[in-house]
Amino acid sequence: MSPDELVYLGVLAASIPLGFLFRYLSPPVKQGAAMLLGLSITIATCQVHTLHSLVTVIGTWIIIKSSWRYLE
Repeated sequence: MSPDELVYLGVLAASIPLGFLFRYLSPPVKQGAAMLLGLSITIATCQVHTLHSLVTVIGTWIIIKSSWRYLE
């Protein structure tokens, strides 16, 4: 197996027990923990290419927030 395949296998194997632990968290804590875990997994697997996804998400957020439909 290549190193990339081992990383993906490790992520999948770790996701199962983490899913059971998430069940016991309150919704706000669960949301923050899921965000940090997802960001960590993305950085671990994609390294510098994570920047493209991050810029896309931030750009979309800016477009939504500046849209006349969603201004409050």
